[in-house]
Amino acid sequence: MAVRPYWRGYLKLSLVTCPVQMMPATSESEKVRFHTLNRETQNRVVSQYVDSVTGKEVKDEDEVKGYQRGENEYIMLEDEELENVALDSTKTIDISTFTPRDSVEWIWLDTPYYLSPNDPVGQEAFSVIRDAMEAQDMVGISRLVISRRERAVMLEPRGKGIVLWTLRYGDEVRDEDTYFAGVDDDETADSGQRTAK
Repeated sequence: MAVRPYWRGYLKLSLVTCPVQMMPATSESEKVRFHTLNRETQNRVVSQYVDSVTGKEVKDEDEVKGYQRGENEYIMLEDEELENVALDSTKTIDISTFTPRDSVEWIWLDTPYYLSPNDPVGQEAFSVIRDAMEAQDMVGISRLVISRRERAVMLEPRGKGIVLWTLRYGDEVRDEDTYFAGVDDDETADSGQRTAK
């Protein structure tokens, strides 16, 4: 069964632009999933949005996004208003920087997606961008809005396509020095010498 595209938009490098589609590179279909049930009836439990003050259920049409400006003070934004101020990265992956592939450590890589041309006309432009990165052993860095959140992404040429990795931000990766502070380098060297005797 063909996987439906997760996202469609444009890949852009300078004056070269092509339509692309993005599909998940991994699957979670084999994971065991549990449902929350009512112990007495064995019926599934459904989640609902509830007003935090009145305790009453909020209907879908009454839900709105809000930005907190002060204590108990919000600016409400309708979906149409959010779409009007949408970032360019909502529909375009504009490669802004190139860096050597080995300069991005594995710990920064989050979720992989396959990026491919979405239209026969764009295949040549797609190939030019992919091959340019491949020839220099470089990856492209850009931004992309995924699930209403702008993410840093890395584009890595792979075979006929490109793997797009979402990247973790600095505050998402813990400092390894904190965890390895108690490890003494000299112990390893001494134990190696003792073992060899």
